[in-house]
Amino acid sequence: GDPPLFLGYLKGVPFFWVIQELWYKWLIAIVLLLVMFYVLDTRHFRKQSAPEQEFARMRDWVNIDGQINFVFLGFILGAVLLGAYLPEDQVWIREVIMLAAAAGSYFATPKKIHASNNFNFHPIQEVAILFAGIFAAMVPTLDWLAVNASQIGLTSPGGFYWATGITSSMLDNAPSYLNFLAAAMGLEGFSVDDKTHILDWIATHSHMLRSISIAAVFFGAATYIGNGPNFMVKSICDHAGVKTPTFIEYIYKYTLPFLLPVLIITYFLVR
Repeated sequence: GDPPLFLGYLKGVPFFWVIQELWYKWLIAIVLLLVMFYVLDTRHFRKQSAPEQEFARMRDWVNIDGQINFVFLGFILGAVLLGAYLPEDQVWIREVIMLAAAAGSYFATPKKIHASNNFNFHPIQEVAILFAGIFAAMVPTLDWLAVNASQIGLTSPGGFYWATGITSSMLDNAPSYLNFLAAAMGLEGFSVDDKTHILDWIATHSHMLRSISIAAVFFGAATYIGNGPNFMVKSICDHAGVKTPTFIEYIYKYTLPFLLPVLIITYFLVR
């Protein structure tokens, strides 16, 4: 469901562990955010003129074009599941299937659908360049954190929650998750690169993994660069002429007033 969790799955975290351990925390956060959205949306709706409100009440039939892409999406999901059963020297098969599905989707989708959605590769190019730079700059920092976690006081679930979260919001949540997972396991002499170690560690330290997982996913929404899709959505909107908040506006208009209270509540659920 999110890049950090996918990395954990690739390292050996059981596929259904997340939903079994974190479903109610996820549900609480989603409900809180939906309530906030409903209140704000209702407030903004009431500020609209009568014609605008009438237009908003209009109901059109939902029409989905390009249904063939559901098939390619199925191939991608299948490749993800297949990856868990492939030997280490054959995991490239998963990537080949995903790339083939992406190429098939692009060429099988009628051009008129691409045109109607203003589809182009500019947003993903921008994201690729930005995150290539972020990843190159963050590797030494995260490696240092993984080795020195105990020296800076990271020994508790709460500590890992805030450390993973803050780092995820500023340096992308996927590698942040993996490095703090390595740090937490390293405190007990386990290796993140050994799947048997992963299972043994989870059996006795599931509370630590819960904190790291929740923090990486939830804090990833705190900034545009906390998660790759965040910036891609902004880029798509910008190219389509839709006004979006700046990096700083995103933080003080959305993260601080709405997301931060949810993150604090979540902290008390996982510490």
